[in-house]
Amino acid sequence: MTFDELLAATRRYPIVTDDTRELVAGGVFVYGGGRTHKDEFLDRALAAGAGLIVSDTDLPQLAPERVVRVSNRRAASAELARAFYGDPSARLLMAAVTGTCGKTTTTYLLEGLLRAGGHSVGVIGTENMRYAGKVLPSPNTTPSTFVLNRILRDMADAGCSAVAMEVSSHALEQERTLAVAFDGMVFTNLSVEHLDLHETMENYFAAKARLFTDYVVYARGHGKSPRAAVHVGDAYGARLYARLCGSEEFPEHAPVAFSLQPQAQAQGLDGSGLRISAAGISGEILQTGAMSFAITVDSALIGRFNAENILGAVALARELGVPPEALERGLREMTPVPGRMERVVHRGGISVVVDFAHKPGALEVVLDTLRPLTPGRLICVFGCGGRRDATKRPVMGQIAGQRADIVIVTPDNFRGEAFEGIAAGILAGVDAQDRTKVHIVDERRAAIGLALSLARAGDTVLIAGRGAETVLSVDRGGAEHRIDFDDRVVAAEFAAQVLP
Repeated sequence: MTFDELLAATRRYPIVTDDTRELVAGGVFVYGGGRTHKDEFLDRALAAGAGLIVSDTDLPQLAPERVVRVSNRRAASAELARAFYGDPSARLLMAAVTGTCGKTTTTYLLEGLLRAGGHSVGVIGTENMRYAGKVLPSPNTTPSTFVLNRILRDMADAGCSAVAMEVSSHALEQERTLAVAFDGMVFTNLSVEHLDLHETMENYFAAKARLFTDYVVYARGHGKSPRAAVHVGDAYGARLYARLCGSEEFPEHAPVAFSLQPQAQAQGLDGSGLRISAAGISGEILQTGAMSFAITVDSALIGRFNAENILGAVALARELGVPPEALERGLREMTPVPGRMERVVHRGGISVVVDFAHKPGALEVVLDTLRPLTPGRLICVFGCGGRRDATKRPVMGQIAGQRADIVIVTPDNFRGEAFEGIAAGILAGVDAQDRTKVHIVDERRAAIGLALSLARAGDTVLIAGRGAETVLSVDRGGAEHRIDFDDRVVAAEFAAQVLP
Protein backbone atom coordinates (compact mmCIF):
# COMPACT_ATOMS: atom_id res chain seq x y z
CA MET A 1 0.00 0.00 0.00
CA THR A 2 1.23 3.50 -0.79
CA PHE A 3 0.96 6.34 1.68
CA ASP A 4 -1.64 8.14 -0.47
CA GLU A 5 -3.77 5.00 -0.50
CA LEU A 6 -3.51 4.71 3.28
CA LEU A 7 -4.35 8.40 3.70
CA ALA A 8 -7.54 7.94 1.69
CA ALA A 9 -8.49 4.90 3.74
CA THR A 10 -7.58 6.00 7.28
CA ARG A 11 -11.18 6.04 8.54
CA ARG A 12 -11.46 2.31 7.86
CA TYR A 13 -8.94 1.54 10.61
CA PRO A 14 -9.87 1.37 14.33
CA ILE A 15 -6.94 3.62 15.33
CA VAL A 16 -4.02 5.44 13.73
CA THR A 17 -1.41 6.47 16.27
CA ASP A 18 2.27 6.78 17.21
CA ASP A 19 1.61 5.64 20.79
CA THR A 20 1.70 1.89 21.41
CA ARG A 21 -0.50 2.36 24.50
CA GLU A 22 -3.38 3.39 22.22
CA LEU A 23 -3.03 0.57 19.71
CA VAL A 24 -5.71 -2.05 19.19
CA ALA A 25 -5.74 -5.02 16.85
CA GLY A 26 -5.86 -3.96 13.21
CA GLY A 27 -4.67 -0.42 13.94
CA VAL A 28 -2.01 1.61 12.15
CA PHE A 29 1.19 2.41 14.04
CA VAL A 30 3.53 5.23 12.98
CA TYR A 31 6.97 3.99 13.98
CA GLY A 32 9.67 6.44 15.00
CA GLY A 33 12.68 4.40 13.97
CA GLY A 34 16.07 5.50 15.21
CA ARG A 35 15.05 6.29 18.78
CA THR A 36 16.44 4.61 21.88
CA HIS A 37 14.71 1.27 22.50
CA LYS A 38 13.26 1.45 18.96
CA ASP A 39 12.82 -2.31 18.68
CA GLU A 40 10.93 -2.35 21.97
CA PHE A 41 8.34 0.05 20.56
CA LEU A 42 8.04 -1.95 17.37
CA ASP A 43 7.67 -5.19 19.35
CA ARG A 44 4.94 -3.60 21.46
CA ALA A 45 3.08 -2.46 18.35
CA LEU A 46 3.22 -5.91 16.80
CA ALA A 47 2.16 -7.53 20.07
CA ALA A 48 -0.85 -5.20 20.19
CA GLY A 49 -1.88 -6.45 16.75
CA ALA A 50 -0.92 -3.50 14.56
CA GLY A 51 -2.14 -4.18 11.06
CA LEU A 52 0.14 -1.69 9.34
CA ILE A 53 3.42 -0.03 10.29
CA VAL A 54 4.21 3.40 8.82
CA SER A 55 7.95 4.04 8.85
CA ASP A 56 10.63 6.20 7.30
CA THR A 57 13.23 3.49 7.96
CA ASP A 58 13.50 0.08 6.33
CA LEU A 59 11.94 -2.83 8.23
CA PRO A 60 13.19 -5.90 6.37
CA GLN A 61 12.05 -8.19 9.19
CA LEU A 62 8.40 -7.49 8.30
CA ALA A 63 6.44 -8.65 5.26
CA PRO A 64 6.27 -5.81 2.68
CA GLU A 65 2.46 -5.71 2.76
CA ARG A 66 2.60 -4.76 6.48
CA VAL A 67 4.79 -1.69 5.94
CA VAL A 68 3.92 1.69 4.42
CA ARG A 69 7.19 3.45 3.64
CA VAL A 70 7.33 7.25 3.88
CA SER A 71 10.13 9.77 3.42
CA ASN A 72 9.18 12.02 6.37
CA ARG A 73 7.61 10.40 9.41
CA ARG A 74 6.59 13.69 11.04
CA ALA A 75 4.85 15.00 7.95
CA ALA A 76 3.17 11.62 7.47
CA SER A 77 1.97 11.63 11.09
CA ALA A 78 0.45 15.08 10.70
CA GLU A 79 -1.46 14.16 7.55
CA LEU A 80 -2.62 10.84 8.98
CA ALA A 81 -3.84 12.50 12.19
CA ARG A 82 -5.68 15.18 10.20
CA ALA A 83 -7.36 12.59 7.98
CA PHE A 84 -8.17 10.05 10.72
CA TYR A 85 -9.83 12.67 12.96
CA GLY A 86 -11.73 14.32 10.10
CA ASP A 87 -9.64 17.46 9.48
CA PRO A 88 -10.92 19.16 12.66
CA SER A 89 -9.05 22.47 12.28
CA ALA A 90 -11.10 23.13 9.13
CA ARG A 91 -14.22 23.23 11.34
CA LEU A 92 -12.76 25.70 13.85
CA LEU A 93 -11.50 29.26 14.05
CA MET A 94 -7.90 28.52 15.05
CA ALA A 95 -5.90 31.19 16.94
CA ALA A 96 -2.25 30.38 17.74
CA VAL A 97 0.10 32.13 20.16
CA THR A 98 3.87 31.71 20.07
CA GLY A 99 6.83 33.40 21.74
CA THR A 100 9.02 32.83 24.76
CA CYS A 101 6.84 34.55 27.37
CA GLY A 102 3.18 35.45 27.56
CA LYS A 103 1.71 32.52 25.60
CA THR A 104 -0.51 31.22 28.39
CA THR A 105 -1.86 34.60 29.47
CA THR A 106 -2.51 35.58 25.85
CA THR A 107 -4.53 32.40 25.25
CA TYR A 108 -6.58 33.14 28.38
CA LEU A 109 -7.18 36.64 27.05
CA LEU A 110 -8.12 35.34 23.61
CA GLU A 111 -10.49 32.87 25.26
CA GLY A 112 -12.30 35.74 26.99
CA LEU A 113 -12.32 38.03 23.97
CA LEU A 114 -13.53 35.38 21.54
CA ARG A 115 -16.22 34.30 24.01
CA ALA A 116 -17.35 37.92 24.35
CA GLY A 117 -17.54 37.92 20.55
CA GLY A 118 -20.02 35.04 20.57
CA HIS A 119 -17.76 32.00 20.24
CA SER A 120 -17.68 28.82 22.26
CA VAL A 121 -13.96 28.54 22.89
CA GLY A 122 -11.57 25.68 23.52
CA VAL A 123 -8.08 26.30 24.90
CA ILE A 124 -4.93 24.20 24.53
CA GLY A 125 -1.85 25.21 26.48
CA THR A 126 0.67 24.72 29.25
CA GLU A 127 -1.83 24.75 32.11
CA ASN A 128 -4.47 22.45 30.64
CA MET A 129 -6.83 21.72 27.75
CA ARG A 130 -10.36 22.96 28.42
CA TYR A 131 -13.63 23.10 26.53
CA ALA A 132 -17.36 22.61 27.08
CA GLY A 133 -16.92 22.50 30.86
CA LYS A 134 -14.11 19.93 30.71
CA VAL A 135 -10.58 20.53 32.02
CA LEU A 136 -7.99 17.96 30.94
CA PRO A 137 -4.31 17.75 31.91
CA SER A 138 -1.91 18.97 29.25
CA PRO A 139 1.05 16.64 28.64
CA ASN A 140 2.93 19.36 26.73
CA THR A 141 2.47 23.03 25.93
CA THR A 142 1.47 21.82 22.46
CA PRO A 143 0.35 18.16 22.33
CA SER A 144 1.60 15.54 19.90
CA THR A 145 0.06 15.44 16.43
CA PHE A 146 -2.41 12.66 17.15
CA VAL A 147 -3.44 13.97 20.57
CA LEU A 148 -3.85 17.48 19.15
CA ASN A 149 -6.11 16.42 16.30
CA ARG A 150 -8.17 14.19 18.58
CA ILE A 151 -8.72 17.06 21.02
CA LEU A 152 -9.60 19.44 18.18
CA ARG A 153 -12.16 16.96 16.86
CA ASP A 154 -13.64 16.55 20.34
CA MET A 155 -13.80 20.33 20.73
CA ALA A 156 -15.61 20.72 17.42
CA ASP A 157 -18.00 17.86 18.25
CA ALA A 158 -18.72 19.47 21.64
CA GLY A 159 -19.83 22.68 19.93
CA CYS A 160 -16.69 24.80 20.06
CA SER A 161 -16.44 27.30 17.24
CA ALA A 162 -12.97 28.65 18.09
CA VAL A 163 -9.73 27.46 19.70
CA ALA A 164 -6.95 29.49 21.30
CA MET A 165 -3.76 27.46 21.58
CA GLU A 166 -0.15 27.87 22.57
CA VAL A 167 2.32 26.76 19.93
CA SER A 168 5.79 26.05 21.31
CA SER A 169 9.05 26.08 19.40
CA HIS A 170 9.39 22.37 20.17
CA ALA A 171 6.06 21.74 18.44
CA LEU A 172 7.08 23.81 15.43
CA GLU A 173 10.50 22.16 15.22
CA GLN A 174 8.95 18.69 15.57
CA GLU A 175 6.06 19.56 13.21
CA ARG A 176 3.31 18.56 15.66
CA THR A 177 1.03 21.26 14.20
CA LEU A 178 2.00 20.67 10.59
CA ALA A 179 -1.48 19.72 9.37
CA VAL A 180 -3.39 22.34 11.39
CA ALA A 181 -4.86 25.22 9.39
CA PHE A 182 -4.63 28.38 11.50
CA ASP A 183 -6.81 31.46 11.02
CA GLY A 184 -4.57 33.75 13.05
CA MET A 185 -1.39 33.90 15.09
CA VAL A 186 0.33 36.16 17.63
CA PHE A 187 4.07 36.63 18.23
CA THR A 188 4.70 37.83 21.80
CA ASN A 189 8.49 38.11 22.19
CA LEU A 190 11.72 36.09 22.10
CA SER A 191 14.39 35.68 24.79
CA VAL A 192 16.91 33.02 25.82
CA GLU A 193 15.22 29.63 26.23
CA HIS A 194 15.32 26.11 24.77
CA LEU A 195 18.88 26.45 23.48
CA ASP A 196 19.39 22.82 24.45
CA LEU A 197 17.16 22.06 21.45
CA HIS A 198 17.82 25.00 19.11
CA GLU A 199 21.49 25.68 20.01
CA THR A 200 21.38 29.31 18.85
CA MET A 201 18.92 32.19 19.12
CA GLU A 202 18.78 32.39 15.34
CA ASN A 203 17.63 28.78 15.16
CA TYR A 204 15.10 29.47 17.91
CA PHE A 205 13.79 32.51 16.02
CA ALA A 206 13.62 30.54 12.78
CA ALA A 207 11.51 27.86 14.48
CA LYS A 208 9.06 30.46 15.80
CA ALA A 209 8.93 32.27 12.45
CA ARG A 210 7.69 29.10 10.73
CA LEU A 211 4.25 29.70 12.25
CA PHE A 212 4.03 32.89 10.16
CA THR A 213 5.51 31.46 6.98
CA ASP A 214 5.19 27.72 6.33
CA TYR A 215 2.01 27.37 8.37
CA VAL A 216 0.39 30.37 6.70
CA VAL A 217 1.10 28.82 3.30
CA TYR A 218 -0.49 25.58 4.51
CA ALA A 219 -3.58 27.39 5.82
CA ARG A 220 -3.98 29.32 2.55
CA GLY A 221 -3.77 26.05 0.66
CA HIS A 222 -6.65 24.75 2.78
CA GLY A 223 -9.01 27.64 2.19
CA LYS A 224 -8.15 29.98 5.05
CA SER A 225 -6.91 33.60 5.00
CA PRO A 226 -4.73 33.90 8.09
CA ARG A 227 -4.28 37.12 10.07
CA ALA A 228 -1.30 37.91 12.27
CA ALA A 229 -0.35 40.21 15.15
CA VAL A 230 3.32 40.86 15.96
CA HIS A 231 4.87 42.58 18.97
CA VAL A 232 7.22 45.12 17.37
CA GLY A 233 8.34 46.38 20.78
CA ASP A 234 10.43 43.20 20.88
CA ALA A 235 13.58 43.19 18.71
CA TYR A 236 12.83 39.78 17.19
CA GLY A 237 9.20 40.77 16.68
CA ALA A 238 10.31 43.87 14.79
CA ARG A 239 12.47 41.66 12.55
CA LEU A 240 9.58 39.28 11.95
CA TYR A 241 7.17 42.11 11.15
CA ALA A 242 9.57 43.65 8.62
CA ARG A 243 10.00 40.26 6.99
CA LEU A 244 6.26 39.60 6.72
CA CYS A 245 5.06 42.96 5.39
CA GLY A 246 4.41 42.58 1.68
CA SER A 247 5.53 38.96 1.75
CA GLU A 248 3.92 36.14 -0.22
CA GLU A 249 2.45 34.87 3.05
CA PHE A 250 0.61 38.17 3.64
CA PRO A 251 0.29 39.69 0.17
CA GLU A 252 -2.84 41.75 0.77
CA HIS A 253 -3.42 42.11 4.50
CA ALA A 254 -0.29 43.00 6.46
CA PRO A 255 0.13 41.74 10.02
CA VAL A 256 -0.94 44.11 12.80
CA ALA A 257 2.01 45.58 14.70
CA PHE A 258 1.42 46.16 18.40
CA SER A 259 3.48 47.90 21.06
CA LEU A 260 3.21 50.11 24.14
CA GLN A 261 4.86 52.81 22.04
CA PRO A 262 3.05 55.04 19.51
CA GLN A 263 2.67 53.17 16.22
CA ALA A 264 4.22 54.36 12.97
CA GLN A 265 3.11 51.27 11.04
CA ALA A 266 0.27 51.52 8.55
CA GLN A 267 -1.63 48.84 10.45
CA GLY A 268 -0.79 49.11 14.15
CA LEU A 269 -2.17 48.86 17.67
CA ASP A 270 -1.00 51.71 19.91
CA GLY A 271 -0.85 51.00 23.63
CA SER A 272 0.96 54.18 24.65
CA GLY A 273 -2.24 55.42 26.34
CA LEU A 274 -2.33 52.56 28.84
CA ARG A 275 -1.63 53.22 32.53
CA ILE A 276 0.03 50.39 34.49
CA SER A 277 -0.22 50.36 38.28
CA ALA A 278 -0.51 48.02 41.25
CA ALA A 279 -4.30 48.22 40.79
CA GLY A 280 -4.24 46.97 37.20
CA ILE A 281 -4.10 48.26 33.64
CA SER A 282 -6.36 51.03 32.38
CA GLY A 283 -6.54 53.58 29.59
CA GLU A 284 -7.10 53.52 25.86
CA ILE A 285 -5.91 51.35 22.99
CA LEU A 286 -5.93 52.87 19.51
CA GLN A 287 -5.88 50.98 16.23
CA THR A 288 -4.50 52.76 13.20
CA GLY A 289 -5.01 51.83 9.56
CA ALA A 290 -8.00 50.52 7.63
CA MET A 291 -9.63 48.89 10.68
CA SER A 292 -9.16 51.87 13.00
CA PHE A 293 -10.94 51.82 16.35
CA ALA A 294 -10.45 52.80 19.99
CA ILE A 295 -11.33 50.82 23.09
CA THR A 296 -11.16 51.58 26.81
CA VAL A 297 -9.25 49.10 28.95
CA ASP A 298 -10.09 48.35 32.59
CA SER A 299 -8.22 45.18 33.60
CA ALA A 300 -7.22 43.65 36.92
CA LEU A 301 -4.04 42.25 35.36
CA ILE A 302 -0.83 43.93 36.51
CA GLY A 303 2.48 44.65 34.84
CA ARG A 304 3.91 45.97 31.63
CA PHE A 305 4.17 42.52 30.07
CA ASN A 306 0.48 41.90 30.73
CA ALA A 307 -0.29 45.16 28.95
CA GLU A 308 1.65 43.75 25.98
CA ASN A 309 -0.29 40.48 26.25
CA ILE A 310 -3.54 42.45 26.20
CA LEU A 311 -2.43 44.28 23.07
CA GLY A 312 -1.55 41.04 21.29
CA ALA A 313 -4.85 39.37 22.18
CA VAL A 314 -6.88 42.46 21.24
CA ALA A 315 -5.03 42.83 17.93
CA LEU A 316 -5.71 39.25 16.85
CA ALA A 317 -9.25 39.04 18.21
CA ARG A 318 -10.20 42.18 16.28
CA GLU A 319 -8.61 40.73 13.13
CA LEU A 320 -10.71 37.62 13.66
CA GLY A 321 -13.91 39.65 13.75
CA VAL A 322 -14.58 40.46 17.40
CA PRO A 323 -16.22 43.93 17.58
CA PRO A 324 -14.72 46.69 19.78
CA GLU A 325 -17.55 46.66 22.34
CA ALA A 326 -17.04 42.91 22.87
CA LEU A 327 -13.29 43.47 23.27
CA GLU A 328 -13.95 45.96 26.08
CA ARG A 329 -16.37 43.58 27.81
CA GLY A 330 -14.00 40.63 27.50
CA LEU A 331 -11.14 42.59 29.07
CA ARG A 332 -13.29 43.78 31.98
CA GLU A 333 -14.35 40.23 32.78
CA MET A 334 -10.84 38.74 32.52
CA THR A 335 -9.42 37.48 35.84
CA PRO A 336 -5.71 36.88 36.58
CA VAL A 337 -4.39 33.65 35.14
CA PRO A 338 -3.64 31.07 37.87
CA GLY A 339 0.05 31.15 38.73
CA ARG A 340 0.83 34.03 36.39
CA MET A 341 1.63 37.15 38.40
CA GLU A 342 -0.89 35.86 40.94
CA ARG A 343 -0.94 37.72 44.26
CA VAL A 344 -1.65 34.91 46.74
CA VAL A 345 -0.96 36.77 49.99
CA HIS A 346 -1.34 40.39 51.05
CA ARG A 347 -0.96 40.55 54.81
CA GLY A 348 0.81 42.82 57.25
CA GLY A 349 1.97 45.04 54.41
CA ILE A 350 3.68 42.06 52.74
CA SER A 351 2.70 40.78 49.29
CA VAL A 352 3.48 37.30 48.01
CA VAL A 353 3.29 36.81 44.25
CA VAL A 354 3.56 33.47 42.44
CA ASP A 355 4.60 33.43 38.80
CA PHE A 356 5.53 30.74 36.29
CA ALA A 357 8.68 32.66 35.25
CA HIS A 358 11.23 29.90 34.63
CA LYS A 359 13.13 31.55 31.80
CA PRO A 360 15.60 34.45 31.90
CA GLY A 361 13.39 36.86 29.99
CA ALA A 362 10.32 36.04 32.06
CA LEU A 363 12.16 36.37 35.38
CA GLU A 364 13.62 39.70 34.31
CA VAL A 365 10.22 41.03 33.28
CA VAL A 366 8.48 39.90 36.48
CA LEU A 367 11.15 41.40 38.75
CA ASP A 368 11.17 44.64 36.76
CA THR A 369 7.38 44.74 37.01
CA LEU A 370 7.31 44.22 40.77
CA ARG A 371 10.12 46.65 41.60
CA PRO A 372 8.17 49.91 41.16
CA LEU A 373 5.19 48.34 42.95
CA THR A 374 7.33 47.43 46.00
CA PRO A 375 8.09 50.17 48.55
CA GLY A 376 10.35 47.84 50.54
CA ARG A 377 12.58 44.94 49.54
CA LEU A 378 12.06 42.49 46.71
CA ILE A 379 12.68 38.87 47.77
CA CYS A 380 13.00 36.29 45.00
CA VAL A 381 12.66 32.51 45.45
CA PHE A 382 13.52 30.49 42.35
CA GLY A 383 15.41 27.52 40.94
CA CYS A 384 15.98 25.75 37.62
CA GLY A 385 14.65 22.33 36.70
CA GLY A 386 16.92 19.33 36.31
CA ARG A 387 17.89 18.00 32.87
CA ARG A 388 16.81 21.16 31.08
CA ASP A 389 18.71 23.93 29.29
CA ALA A 390 21.71 24.58 31.57
CA THR A 391 22.77 27.71 29.67
CA LYS A 392 19.95 29.73 31.23
CA ARG A 393 21.03 29.02 34.83
CA PRO A 394 23.83 31.60 35.18
CA VAL A 395 21.76 34.11 33.21
CA MET A 396 18.88 33.75 35.65
CA GLY A 397 21.30 33.95 38.56
CA GLN A 398 22.65 37.24 37.28
CA ILE A 399 19.14 38.62 36.69
CA ALA A 400 17.94 37.71 40.19
CA GLY A 401 21.14 39.00 41.80
CA GLN A 402 20.90 42.35 40.07
CA ARG A 403 17.17 42.93 40.49
CA ALA A 404 16.21 41.42 43.86
CA ASP A 405 17.33 42.47 47.33
CA ILE A 406 17.29 38.92 48.69
CA VAL A 407 17.64 35.80 46.50
CA ILE A 408 16.79 32.29 47.68
CA VAL A 409 17.91 29.58 45.27
CA THR A 410 16.05 26.32 45.77
CA PRO A 411 15.13 23.15 43.84
CA ASP A 412 12.63 23.19 41.03
CA ASN A 413 11.71 19.84 39.45
CA PHE A 414 14.46 17.27 40.11
CA ARG A 415 14.22 15.02 37.01
CA GLY A 416 17.29 13.08 38.08
CA GLU A 417 19.84 15.92 38.31
CA ALA A 418 21.38 16.81 41.67
CA PHE A 419 20.46 20.22 43.08
CA GLU A 420 24.05 21.02 44.00
CA GLY A 421 25.11 21.22 40.37
CA ILE A 422 22.07 23.26 39.38
CA ALA A 423 22.64 25.71 42.24
CA ALA A 424 26.31 26.05 41.29
CA GLY A 425 25.29 26.88 37.73
CA ILE A 426 22.92 29.58 38.97
CA LEU A 427 25.45 31.00 41.42
CA ALA A 428 28.10 31.18 38.68
CA GLY A 429 26.14 33.97 37.04
CA VAL A 430 25.66 36.08 40.15
CA ASP A 431 27.93 39.12 40.16
CA ALA A 432 30.51 39.13 42.96
CA GLN A 433 28.98 42.15 44.69
CA ASP A 434 25.59 40.41 44.79
CA ARG A 435 26.75 37.10 46.31
CA THR A 436 26.01 38.18 49.90
CA LYS A 437 22.30 38.50 49.17
CA VAL A 438 21.99 34.88 47.96
CA HIS A 439 20.78 32.00 50.15
CA ILE A 440 20.96 28.37 48.96
CA VAL A 441 18.18 26.22 50.43
CA ASP A 442 17.96 22.63 49.23
CA GLU A 443 14.26 22.09 50.00
CA ARG A 444 11.57 24.20 48.35
CA ARG A 445 9.15 24.31 51.29
CA ALA A 446 11.93 25.49 53.58
CA ALA A 447 12.95 28.13 51.02
CA ILE A 448 9.43 29.57 50.91
CA GLY A 449 9.32 29.53 54.70
CA LEU A 450 12.62 31.41 54.87
CA ALA A 451 11.37 34.05 52.43
CA LEU A 452 8.24 34.67 54.50
CA SER A 453 10.19 34.80 57.75
CA LEU A 454 12.57 37.43 56.32
CA ALA A 455 9.80 39.61 54.90
CA ARG A 456 8.63 42.76 56.63
CA ALA A 457 6.06 45.45 55.89
CA GLY A 458 6.49 46.92 52.41
CA ASP A 459 8.29 43.87 51.01
CA THR A 460 7.22 41.72 48.08
CA VAL A 461 8.08 38.02 47.91
CA LEU A 462 8.21 36.54 44.41
CA ILE A 463 8.07 32.75 44.18
CA ALA A 464 9.04 32.01 40.60
CA GLY A 465 9.30 29.04 38.29
CA ARG A 466 6.29 26.80 38.87
CA GLY A 467 3.21 29.01 38.84
CA ALA A 468 0.06 26.91 39.27
CA GLU A 469 1.84 23.53 39.06
CA THR A 470 0.65 21.15 41.77
CA VAL A 471 3.15 18.27 41.50
CA LEU A 472 6.87 18.57 42.27
CA SER A 473 9.63 16.14 41.26
CA VAL A 474 11.96 15.73 44.27
CA ASP A 475 15.16 13.82 45.01
CA ARG A 476 14.77 10.88 47.38
CA GLY A 477 18.14 9.20 47.72
CA GLY A 478 19.04 9.92 44.10
CA ALA A 479 15.70 8.63 42.78
CA GLU A 480 12.86 10.76 41.46
CA HIS A 481 9.77 10.98 43.62
CA ARG A 482 6.70 13.06 42.75
CA ILE A 483 4.82 14.83 45.53
CA ASP A 484 1.82 17.15 45.77
CA PHE A 485 3.23 20.67 45.99
CA ASP A 486 1.62 23.99 45.14
CA ASP A 487 3.72 27.14 45.75
CA ARG A 488 0.53 29.13 46.34
CA VAL A 489 -0.76 26.78 49.03
CA VAL A 490 2.60 26.52 50.77
CA ALA A 491 3.03 30.31 50.78
CA ALA A 492 -0.45 30.80 52.26
CA GLU A 493 0.28 28.24 54.99
CA PHE A 494 3.51 29.96 56.02
CA ALA A 495 1.88 33.38 55.82
CA ALA A 496 -0.78 32.29 58.30
CA GLN A 497 1.98 31.14 60.67
CA VAL A 498 4.57 33.93 60.47
CA LEU A 499 2.94 37.09 59.15
CA PRO A 500 1.12 39.51 61.46
